[in-house]
Amino acid sequence: MADTKQKKEQAQALLKIHYGFDKFRPGQEKAIDNVLAKKSTVVIMPTGGGKSLCYQLPALVLDGTTIVVSPLISLMKDQVDALERVGIPATFINSSISPLEATKRLSAVKEGVYKLLYIAPERFYSIEFMNALKNIQIDLFAIDEAHCISQWGHDFRPSYIRLKNAIAHLGSPTVIALTATATPEVKEDIIKQLDLKNPEIVVTGFARPNLQFGVIQARENEKPGFVMDAINSAPDSSGIIYVSTRSRVDNLLQYLLENDIEAASYHAGMDAEDRKWVQNNFLSNKIKVIVATNAFGLGIDKPNVRFVVHYDMPGTVESYYQEAGRAGRDGKPSFCLLLYNSRDRALHEFFIKGDNPSPENIMEIYETLLAYETDTVMITYAELGQILSDKIPDMAIGTSLKILEKEGYILRSREKSGNAYLKILSAFNEIIATLGTRAKKQIDILEAIKTRYSAEALAGWEINLEEVAEILKIKKDSLSRLIKKLADSGFAEYRPPFKGTEIRILQKMDRKNLKIDKAALKEKLRHAYGKLDAMEEYVYGFDCRQKFILDYFGDSNAAACGKCDACLSTNKSVNKSKLPNKEYLPY
Repeated sequence: MADTKQKKEQAQALLKIHYGFDKFRPGQEKAIDNVLAKKSTVVIMPTGGGKSLCYQLPALVLDGTTIVVSPLISLMKDQVDALERVGIPATFINSSISPLEATKRLSAVKEGVYKLLYIAPERFYSIEFMNALKNIQIDLFAIDEAHCISQWGHDFRPSYIRLKNAIAHLGSPTVIALTATATPEVKEDIIKQLDLKNPEIVVTGFARPNLQFGVIQARENEKPGFVMDAINSAPDSSGIIYVSTRSRVDNLLQYLLENDIEAASYHAGMDAEDRKWVQNNFLSNKIKVIVATNAFGLGIDKPNVRFVVHYDMPGTVESYYQEAGRAGRDGKPSFCLLLYNSRDRALHEFFIKGDNPSPENIMEIYETLLAYETDTVMITYAELGQILSDKIPDMAIGTSLKILEKEGYILRSREKSGNAYLKILSAFNEIIATLGTRAKKQIDILEAIKTRYSAEALAGWEINLEEVAEILKIKKDSLSRLIKKLADSGFAEYRPPFKGTEIRILQKMDRKNLKIDKAALKEKLRHAYGKLDAMEEYVYGFDCRQKFILDYFGDSNAAACGKCDACLSTNKSVNKSKLPNKEYLPY
C-alpha cells in the first residue's frame, strides 16, 4: 500500500514535469490509481479526453516495461515522437524497422532504456517475438483503440483477438484497455474477449459540451455551398470535411481550390509519403482544410479544429461521433455539421453487403487459396477478384479473409505489406568507386546507408523506403533511384514493395468440412443494419442531437444540450434550407 502511495506521488510530480499539467482530467486519476493498484481497467473516454496519459504516466513509475498495442504504424511513430519531445523514453517495433533493429530495441527495453514499447497487434502472431518478450519484465499491457477487439465494434480487427493469449503468455500483467467509442454491448465484448476478471470500469461520459451539432438535408448540388458557408463562418480556423468516397474527395477538393480555400485531400489510396505531407502541414497550420475519407484522423492531436463537416451521412453513430469529436479538442466552442440526402442510405447498404459476404462466398475464396501449391500465398484482393471472375467485390474478399482468419483457417501477415527487400552484394567502397565522382548525390546516399544500415544491408533486410528516407533526411524517389541503379548493375538484390496480402493457410480441408458460423454471420448482418437505422434516427430526429448520441452510448441521464439545431428549433424558427451560421453556429 505504501509503495502504491509513493508511486502515486511520483506520478503526480511527473504530470507537471513532462506534461505541464497541475491536475488530472476527469477519469484519468481513477484509471491511474487502478493501474498502480494492479487492477485491470477498461477506460472509455471521449476523443480528446486524454486516454493516452492513463498508461503513459504509470509507465514512468512502474518498475518494468509498459507494452502498448496500437493499430497503426503511423500512429505509433507519432506517439513515440511526442513522448520523446517531453522527455519520456519510448520506442516502437513494427515493419518499418529491420529485424536487426528490432532485436536491438528489444535488448534496450530489457536493459531499461525505454519505459514504453509500442507494438502492432500482428506482432503477437510470432512465437519468437512472444518468447523474446518473456525475458522482459512487463508490468502493464495497454490496448489502444480497444473497440477493435469486438465484432460489434465499428472497426473490428481479427489480430486483436490474439491479445488474450498474448497477455497470458506474458504472465498476465495488469491490463488497461482504452477506447473513445464503445456502446454497452462493445464494452462487455472487450471484457469477454480479453478475459478480464472483474475489471474496473472508468467511463467519464461521452458529452462534449463545447461542440455544437447540426444536421441539414441537402441536394447534391447544394452541398458545396454549405461547405463554403461552414468554412467562412470560422475564419482563420482549421477544419475537416469527411466525404464517403475517394472520387467525391477529389471533386470537392477541386471545388474548394477553385474558390481559393487552402485545402488538401487525404485518403487511403494516396502514397504514404503524400499522406504524411498532408498530415504534417495540417498539424502545422499550413493547410486550413482537409477533405478526407474516414482514413484520416486516428491519432490526430490537433487542438484547434473548429469545425468538422460530414459531406455524407456516416454508416454508424460510433464512427460519426469519433470523427466529429476531432473538433474542439482544446475545449473551445466548435461545431459539427452533417449534410445528408436520400442517396446516403443506399450507399451504406452497398457497403454493408460488401462487409457481410455469404457463407458460399467465403467458402469459394477459401477454395481459391487452397488451389495454390504452397501454404503461403502472396496475392492482392484485386488478383483474387480476377480469379473469381469478379463475382465477389474487393470489400467482400477482405471481409471473407477476416472471417477465415478469425476461425483459424488462415493467417494474414499485414506487417510485411509495403516493405521492399534489399541486399548489398558487393563492398560499399567498391560500389562507390564504380559510381564515379559525377554521382556525388548517390554516393552521399550510399555513404549514409553504409553508416546507418551497413549490417542490415549486407545481410539482407526488409526495408520500408518511406521510413528510411525520412531517417536519412533524403527524398524517397532519390533512394528508390539509387537502389534500382544498384540492382540493374548487379551490386544489389532488390525486391520491390509488395502491395497485397501475405496469407498463410493453417488448415486444409474439404468445403463440406469447413465450419462457418452462419448464425453469427446473419446476426452480424442484422447488427450492421441496426447501426445504420440508428444513424438515420439521428439524422431525421427532432430531439437534442447530443442527447441522442449520449443515450446511444448508454449515458441515459444526459440532459439536452440546448444549443444544437434541434434544441434551438423548439424555441424559435430555424430555416434549415440554409446553413444557419448566424442562428446557431458559435461564430
